[in-house]
Amino acid sequence: MRTRTLILCALACGLASIGIRSARAQSTLEVPGPAQQNQPNIPTRPAPPPTSWAPSGGDNGDTIQLLPQELWRPAPAQLQPVPSPPPAPVNVAPMTAQALPALPAVFRGCWDGQVNQLDWIRREPGAHKIGFWTPKTYRLCYKRVRDQPFTLTFTETGVAPSEKIVNPHGNVVPITTDGRAYAAMRSRLYFDEYKTHSDGLSRSATFAVDEATNLDCRIGGDDMMVNADVYGTRDGEPWFRAHWRARFHRFAN
Repeated sequence: MRTRTLILCALACGLASIGIRSARAQSTLEVPGPAQQNQPNIPTRPAPPPTSWAPSGGDNGDTIQLLPQELWRPAPAQLQPVPSPPPAPVNVAPMTAQALPALPAVFRGCWDGQVNQLDWIRREPGAHKIGFWTPKTYRLCYKRVRDQPFTLTFTETGVAPSEKIVNPHGNVVPITTDGRAYAAMRSRLYFDEYKTHSDGLSRSATFAVDEATNLDCRIGGDDMMVNADVYGTRDGEPWFRAHWRARFHRFAN
């Protein structure tokens, strides 16, 4: 009886062991899903590259902009030009007798001349019309006063007598010399000229004339040959340019 009981126990243990192994085997089995039939072959599409774009005009400021990686780097700063400092003011001393160049000895004495005609004259763009040329006069003396050096003791430039011209006054100053027989001079002549009516009659109103003239002077014997360029203004506005040649003569004074 005891032997039978032991046998039954052994059988029960064996059946229990077989059941445990069967349960483990079933837990490791993978059940395939249902078969898929008639599925089309869809090719894989590559992802589009990132693009940059700007928000539309209706963007409220919350739009995110996608930029390529190479645009993430900040742009190099642009160098701003540095303005150059303004030139320092130059103090020019007024021209005095001591600052004027000493002319060669051949210029000593007194000279006068009259410019009756021009080689040419041109009106400045947009300026008033030019009337007839009024002859200009020049007188200058290069002398010594007592024990002083030789200087231009008297210079005058004016206008030949004319009923159209009033209040003429001006002067001449030397600018440079070659030390032999040449000198450059500059003259200024101021006067008031009556305006002319269309019928040719003068009117009471006048306008101011300023003539600045550069003189190239060369001595030849008892004559001074002069070539000159003139720049004239009318009431302070550009008016004309002209050129003339004349011969100044030595005279006793």
